[in-house]
Formats: sequence, C-alpha cells, structure tokens
Amino acid sequence: MRRYERDRAHLPNVSRNARRWTLRTKVDASPLVRDASVESPLLTIFSAPKSFKGHIGVIQENAIRSWLGLRPKPRIILFSSEASTADAARRLNVRVETTVKTNSFGTPLVSDMFSQADTMAAGDLLAFVSADIILTQSTLDAARIGMEWSKHFLLVAQRHDVDVRRLLEFDEGWEKRWGADAIARGKLHSPGAVDLFLYPRGQYRDMPPFAIGRTAYDNWLLWNTVASGIPLIDATEFVTLIHQNHDYAHALKVDVWDGDEARENRKWIKHWTNYYSIAHATWTLGADGRIAPASGWKYRLARPRQLISHAFRASRRIRTRVRSWRFARRYGARSNGG
Repeated sequence: MRRYERDRAHLPNVSRNARRWTLRTKVDASPLVRDASVESPLLTIFSAPKSFKGHIGVIQENAIRSWLGLRPKPRIILFSSEASTADAARRLNVRVETTVKTNSFGTPLVSDMFSQADTMAAGDLLAFVSADIILTQSTLDAARIGMEWSKHFLLVAQRHDVDVRRLLEFDEGWEKRWGADAIARGKLHSPGAVDLFLYPRGQYRDMPPFAIGRTAYDNWLLWNTVASGIPLIDATEFVTLIHQNHDYAHALKVDVWDGDEARENRKWIKHWTNYYSIAHATWTLGADGRIAPASGWKYRLARPRQLISHAFRASRRIRTRVRSWRFARRYGARSNGG
C-alpha cells in the first residue's frame, strides 16, 4: 500500500513535538481549497441531532454552520423527527429525514441512517459526525488524501473539548482568527470518544441494527474495519475537531451503558477485546499530510488500556452519573436560557 504525500511546497515545517504550533497550523486556511462554484460536493455529512433547544440548540447550530462553510460545500442530512430540528433545517437550508427504522423500544437505528445516507450521498465519501462537532477545512483535505490513497478506509480523529456558550460567526478566516486559540484553551479528549467516521460510500452496507445513542456501535465500526482488513486511519494530528462541551441530561433518562438496548447493541461486539478505540488505528495521517503505519506508544498501549477499562467497567454507571451531574451544574442552568 503506497504512501500519499501532499505538495509540501505549500506547507510549513511543523515539528511533531511542537503541539501548540501544530494546532495553530492545522486550523489555518487550507492550501487545498478550490473554487466551490465549479465543484460538486465531495463529502456528504449526516448526523442525528438532539432537539434544537437551549444550549444544545446553540452548539448544534454552530456545528452545522461550520459544515456549511467547508469547500466544496458538502451535502448535509439530519436524521430527526423533532419539530425543532425541522425548523433549524429550514433556517440553515439543509435536508432532514424524519423516517428512520427503530428497534422495539422506538429508538432510531444508526444502521438505517448509514443505509439511507448511502442512497442520498452526493459524492463518493460520507461522514457520520456528532451534531456538536465544529469541523475545519482540514476535514475535506483529509478526505481527499484518504480517497487518493486507498479505495477503502475509515478515518477518525480525537476531538478537542472547548467551552462554547453562544452562536459563533463562521465568516472567512474564522479558523485562523479564533479556532486555534479555542483549541489551545481546550483539552484533547481520550481516544475512546469517536465523533467523526469518514469513509467511502457503500462500505458499511451490512451494519448490524444498532440503536443510536447507546453503547457499542462506534466500537463495532472500528473493530469491524480492522477485522475486515480495511485501513483504520487516525488523523488526530491533521484534522481539527472542535467539540463544544455540554451537559448530559439526556443520558440520565435512559441507561445507555447497561440497559436493555445497550445489551442488545453489545451482543454484536461479541467479546470485550473488540471494544476498539482510535488507539487501535492501523495507520496515521500526520500533520505533514503523510499516511504511515501506526507505530507510536499511543497504539502500542491500546491493548493494556483496554484491559484496564474492562477491569473498571463495573463502576462505569457511577462514573457516568457523576460526569452527567458535573456537566449539568456547569451547563444545565444555561440550557433553558440559550
């Protein structure tokens, strides 16, 4: 499998160890941006947002506005039957699909969203993105690199957790003006959270019937990719994902880890060693635009970290509730007021 290298004449000489400089470099306006007026969409982004109310509504609108600012402009599909989502979609001029297959509990199936997105996609690449994630132009650059490097791949990246409490302006130059500073103030999340799944159209036609918002479907996607011999690319050094912090009040209404739906999802994982994270990636996309085998300590320690996580699994429910309570105190009071 060959390596792909971008035209480095347009890139600064970025040290892999100079983290803050790398972050600032990544969010600069991309040299690969082309005239959107002559290009059809390269990427179709689909997501399953929550209600567009309060603080959650604010950060979801921020996220979608950032997607609309990518060039070439992607096709965007929101899967939701919420009236507030339909209103937001009309305001933002994006597509909403209200009909999604559900499980016996009435929870929408993420597998059906993947299937529908395949038929609605405008181009050859799709991305399932969490609705609170602000994307930068580096996402489109990474999509092009992956597409030219291999016919099959799954590209993921760790997110940067940032506090955002208001609607943002995504005019020209926003990435350079405030994006890098926001990331510098934020925190790089652990490899266990996956908020971007970027892949070629038709790659996951046989996805099991996973319920959205419950455990295991993200782990299955990573594990199944590697088990199928498809490159799993960690693009954390290249792609900037800005996650807007929020409360987890919705997680208190249903047991997303150990409830009946969670157990139904987990059966497709088959064994705890198949709970893959970004650290199980087989390839990396570096800040210099090169794809290379994943060989650092982050990937060597994936199995030991997985063992430790499994050992502490019994305390997950308590830890989740403590986290939800902490974030509710921080953001909940603002959720009703916007």
